[in-house]
Amino acid sequence: MSNFQTQIEGVTIRPFEKGDRQMVSDFFDAMGGESRAFFDRGGSNKKNGLKMWDGDNSNKADFAAMYGGQMIGYLFLFDLDKGVPWLGIGVSDEWKGKRLGRMLMRHAEDYCRELGKGGILLMTHVANLRGQGLYIRMGYEHIGMHESGEVLYILRF
Repeated sequence: MSNFQTQIEGVTIRPFEKGDRQMVSDFFDAMGGESRAFFDRGGSNKKNGLKMWDGDNSNKADFAAMYGGQMIGYLFLFDLDKGVPWLGIGVSDEWKGKRLGRMLMRHAEDYCRELGKGGILLMTHVANLRGQGLYIRMGYEHIGMHESGEVLYILRF
């Protein structure tokens, strides 16, 4: 399997590395209110993102989008032992609207296709209209509501 590093317009997407714990923590701490509300309500994504360094990273892949030595985006996939894993992305506030979300989603799609997966699932806050627009533009299909009250989408390969 390739290492899935992608270089586009000076942005590199790479797997989390051993020394990244503080950088990942800082990425979440720098989130503004909207980002925190849509991507890290209650700190759950930060907690899950830091599991790699706690020795609990099974069936999961975490990637950092880097620019100029700074983490500007986060991509995670979980339930990789299933035919259709779950996707999550987070983009730093200053990189919103610059197509970083698209780049992260393409990276996830390439990664999952190479693993032979049948598609990708995601869920998002019902008020995350920017994200929902992105998912539809990327070919995801709205399939209903999750029991948590979030909107469900699927991309079938």
